[in-house]
Amino acid sequence: MNKTHAREQNRDSSLSPETPASAHGAQMAKYFTMNQPPHVALDSVVSVVRPQLAITRLIARSGIPERTASIPPEKAYVVSLHLNHANSGEWELWTDGKYTKTGTWPVGGVAMCNLESNTTIRNPGPIDWIHYHVPRATLDSVSDDAGVPRAKRLYCVYGTPDPTLHHLTQTILPYLNSPEMFSQLFMDSFTMMICSHLVGRYGQAPAVQHFKGGLATWQSRRVVELFHEHLDGDVKLETLAHECGLSVSHFARSFRKSFGTSAHRYLILKRVELAKALLSGTNKTLVEIAAQIGFSDQAALTRTFANVVGATPAKWRREHVRSRNFVEIPKPQFHQSHE
Repeated sequence: MNKTHAREQNRDSSLSPETPASAHGAQMAKYFTMNQPPHVALDSVVSVVRPQLAITRLIARSGIPERTASIPPEKAYVVSLHLNHANSGEWELWTDGKYTKTGTWPVGGVAMCNLESNTTIRNPGPIDWIHYHVPRATLDSVSDDAGVPRAKRLYCVYGTPDPTLHHLTQTILPYLNSPEMFSQLFMDSFTMMICSHLVGRYGQAPAVQHFKGGLATWQSRRVVELFHEHLDGDVKLETLAHECGLSVSHFARSFRKSFGTSAHRYLILKRVELAKALLSGTNKTLVEIAAQIGFSDQAALTRTFANVVGATPAKWRREHVRSRNFVEIPKPQFHQSHE
């Protein structure tokens, strides 16, 4: 029997022993395999979990030949995206006793499962799915923050292609085995993108009005200070917005207007700038540089640096090192936005 490999990072410890575990990570795997024959097991279960959003990847080459166990009701959705093709009729669904048999399910096809309903499934073919566990409170918060009506429900025809969600998912797939890569700032930004897309496309929410303003000088200065204090990205978007006296969506739009990119991308670019300064101006090792500018390790620095610059830190240092004695340089300052 294949043994399920599960890896989960969960910072939400608010559940009491009497509260059923939410449908993500190892608990999702349990619901899927509870009613299966002994020879059936999931090949891989990998998840990154935060209170506002949980991401779980399930892989089972043997499929799920029997109907799954019911998932305890909760005020949340599971948004499923297929990473493999499913033939017509392979995927079966029961919602509050109502039976549905799907047609062909393409790669990048999605489904919306309201966990307040009693939902079970059967899929005898191979599966490779990403499940986004999205609490209703998160969807409502994003809608309120954007000033749009709350979606009464998310709905789509099962297997509907969603290139946007598929693309966003592809950007995080390489890092699901390294949950430490998902900083608080990244998860806040990613959650807002995912939920804004879900509400806008599947909740029929009206479009957010175009915002023309940017951050005031004092707001830009304060954000830069906070970034300097949290180079590892462990600062919430909500915190940045609060320090500026703005809602999260208002702050995100204002920040992009002032700095020309998102808060998460801005921090990445500034960390790369600091890395360049340390590479060319000191004799610090890559391990030391990674630790100083907030990367979890040298490998994380190398991946990010190469993605932004197009060369590894070591190669860039060889090509740009100055022909002088290395000296320690003062702590670099972030550039603020131009009004």
